[in-house]
Amino acid sequence: MKKTVKYKIGFFAAILLVVTSCKKSDFNNNYYNPETAVQGSIGSLYAGMFDNPRVIPRYWNLYTFLIPVLGEYSQTTGYTNGSKIYEQPVNYTQDRWNDYYTGTMARFREVEKLYNGLTDTAEKNGNLLYLETGRVYLYDQTAQMVDMFGDIPFTTAGQLNATGNIELAKYDKGKDLYDFILKDLKRISDYLASATPLAFYTNQFQKYDFLNGGSLLQWRKYTNSLRLRLAMRTSYVDENTAKTIAQEILGNATQYPLVETVDENVQVKLTGNLISTSNDIREGFGINPFAPGYMVDTVMRPAGDPRLPVYFTTNKKWRVSRVPNTWTASRVSDSTSANYFSRYDSATFSQNNKFPGIVLTSAEVSFMKAEAYERWGGGDAKAAYEDGIRKSIQYYYYINSISDFSSHDAMPADNAITLFLANPSIALGTDRQANLAKIATQKWVDFNVMQAQQAWAEWRRTGYPALHFPPDPSSVLSPNVPYRLLYPSNERILNAVNYETVKGSDNITTKVFWDVK
Repeated sequence: MKKTVKYKIGFFAAILLVVTSCKKSDFNNNYYNPETAVQGSIGSLYAGMFDNPRVIPRYWNLYTFLIPVLGEYSQTTGYTNGSKIYEQPVNYTQDRWNDYYTGTMARFREVEKLYNGLTDTAEKNGNLLYLETGRVYLYDQTAQMVDMFGDIPFTTAGQLNATGNIELAKYDKGKDLYDFILKDLKRISDYLASATPLAFYTNQFQKYDFLNGGSLLQWRKYTNSLRLRLAMRTSYVDENTAKTIAQEILGNATQYPLVETVDENVQVKLTGNLISTSNDIREGFGINPFAPGYMVDTVMRPAGDPRLPVYFTTNKKWRVSRVPNTWTASRVSDSTSANYFSRYDSATFSQNNKFPGIVLTSAEVSFMKAEAYERWGGGDAKAAYEDGIRKSIQYYYYINSISDFSSHDAMPADNAITLFLANPSIALGTDRQANLAKIATQKWVDFNVMQAQQAWAEWRRTGYPALHFPPDPSSVLSPNVPYRLLYPSNERILNAVNYETVKGSDNITTKVFWDVK
């Protein structure tokens, strides 16, 4: 794999905005040195954007939000039926909100401010790479916030970092943000295709770019793949625009290259001497969540999915068995049944402190292609779909192989994968709707709990897979799985004037603008 973030976990606590530039090319020295930090540099602030606890598998995100909240809402984890199971943990959704605004957003605004303060033309042109690629990463995180909350503050957010003035940020419509981002990603892609920075600035950019290693080609692929994701996300509410964007990208691979191979997966990679020493993922999984019922018993096991051994553990009967979400916790914990339920595999997931922070993968790109071709033509949907499954298998066996915990599973033989792809429950046929259901379901399997935010968004967008959520009569606030997250309490209190403009839609039944299913 090519994308590596060089960092040491113990460094990450101290400061948000005051950083330094030093000579060594790792996060520790390029992002923050408390002994010498006096003034931030564009490069060091840019590097800090990739210290994102919502991308890197960190304890707090896994334990309080990704697994128990979005994992449950997307059924990428098993959970038991009980009291108030769908109610949102407001403290933890507040943390998710804060991490975006005081982390990714604030750091980008500082980069923006320093760039705007440059007066030398050559210096400004050389540093433009930081600004434009930083926008791509910011837009990725911003779209995820829209996917979870709906309308959010953006255009006037982060003014304390940008100007030094406190300004209560107005809310932007989610659709307006998506429209803006889609247009600006095209502009950035076109800029990157023709950018020719001087060697000095290219070397400096490589030093601080901890996501794509300074490769403009890889940034182009990420930019175009993100644009394709967001276009497909909006394709049921504005099909003509989405179709035009998708066909523009898919019809011109030279101008708009995509993430095509597993080696090109956009990720924060933790291997070699870059291993997490704080056991974040191990502590984040806590009491390892149960295998999700629908994913195991309806989708993967009946088809003989080759990912099953690296996704979930076998139980004492040497078979994978899931937790039905209609069972209560007491029933599951009963001594006659507790040991019969499987959990996420320890080598691949729960004990793997080399598990990468996934941003965007070639498998997802292939599934997006498959959907676009199935709906609008222009390519081979079956080939793209099968390519997505193959890449998903390859990627998760790779992740299993880099783990220091336990033994490793051998990559399945190609004929075994071919046999799996021919299974009637997997293979595409002649019915378009059935094919779209299979494409969406395999994308959901590929996301699993580690990309539960994407799995939840795609399930709401497509209606697939056909998940069943038992109603919770014990809850007045959330008797069913929500369509969106509620705005955090601090936002309602501290930004009260602007919150009034979205107050009427701040409930669990208001859908995000692209959710028309």
